[in-house]
Amino acid sequence: MRVLFTIFPTSAHLYPAIPLAWALQSAGHEVVVASPEGVVDPNVIANITSAGLTAVSLGGKEELTASLAPLMAGAGPNRPTLALDPADENAWRTARAVLAGMFNAYYPPETSSGGPRPILDKLVEFAQDWRPDLVLWDPLAPTGAVAARACGAAHARLLFGMDNIGLIRSKTRQELADPSSGVTEDPWMSWLGPVLERYGLDFTEETLVGQWTLDLTQSRMRDPLDLTYVPVRRVPYNGAATLPQWLHARPERPRAVFTLGVSRRLLAGRHSGFPMREFFDSVSGLDLELVATLNSEQLSAVGTLPDNVRAIEYVPLNQVLPTSSAIIHHGGGGTFAAAVAFKVPQLVVPLPMWDEMVTARYVARRGAGLIADPAAIDVDSLGKDLVRLVEEPSFELGARGLYEDMLAAPAPKDVVPVLERLTAEHRG
Repeated sequence: MRVLFTIFPTSAHLYPAIPLAWALQSAGHEVVVASPEGVVDPNVIANITSAGLTAVSLGGKEELTASLAPLMAGAGPNRPTLALDPADENAWRTARAVLAGMFNAYYPPETSSGGPRPILDKLVEFAQDWRPDLVLWDPLAPTGAVAARACGAAHARLLFGMDNIGLIRSKTRQELADPSSGVTEDPWMSWLGPVLERYGLDFTEETLVGQWTLDLTQSRMRDPLDLTYVPVRRVPYNGAATLPQWLHARPERPRAVFTLGVSRRLLAGRHSGFPMREFFDSVSGLDLELVATLNSEQLSAVGTLPDNVRAIEYVPLNQVLPTSSAIIHHGGGGTFAAAVAFKVPQLVVPLPMWDEMVTARYVARRGAGLIADPAAIDVDSLGKDLVRLVEEPSFELGARGLYEDMLAAPAPKDVVPVLERLTAEHRG
């Protein structure tokens, strides 16, 4: 069968999909990955092809740049966010409004017939020409559902993290069913209605949540939503790179990794709020080696590094974590998954963008790591926490527990027959 992946144009959304794309391709299916041009990550199309997959560029850089501007404006209490913290009862409404602004980029309401062709038009045209049997779409690229319906393909979401959109949709439906809420019109329809009409389609719930959902998150993290989920083991893929010579041998003393993640470095940059200079000074006297992934802008800001801190622009986590005893990160799903796969205890300083706070609390609850409050970072405490992760055996046991939970989900190759069956059942 032919399988079309549609992704949000960042490596953080591409990389989780690649092992499943490989599994489908290895089983003899044709696979294509469609993406708008990278805004946050300008190399996203090249990253698709470097993974051995066929890419289709959908353009749309200007539209996405405009829609993402609020999210890229920096940190702070008033910054719009897509994060859902269970402790904040109104966060889902804020996230829903931000999502509506982002989705408008795929088909801007003000687009005229003489203007540039929207991302969605290009995707639908490709789908109608190529005729996929199955479309697997990123929750932040709901254009995949529209394209699938326009060409009669089966379609499902491929989650990159927690199912925030499924949760928002569930709460929206509850709101619509409650007369006391005062909400009588579906907020999603201001964007979706005109777009669907353009292709002769009506609204169905599947347009937002898919015919089913492939879930890469651990089962204990999943929200109890009334949706059809197909669990898939998240196999960490962090990009292709040459193995650095210094990683050939095991370190002489415990190694810890410090990373903001690819998307967080690009989205947050210097606005991440993390006191890197002070943190590096605080660990200079510790008996460990700290590997820090820093870009040139961040390096220039921190100045001279202590002898036990090694800075590198980028190193795939699946290269450095097998020889590491701890990792400090901002709660990204890809970093969490890599740490789990290599049984590495985690110190999470959650930078809220999607599900970072949920991930941090889950790590701590399972005894696989610790949380640091990003609003009140104490660099000395961070250093002490790193030492605890390295020296206390309980964290290693907790990390092993997360690893065993990961293995409980079927590997991508084992999900291929399930996708073949569901595709046969659902395609038009």
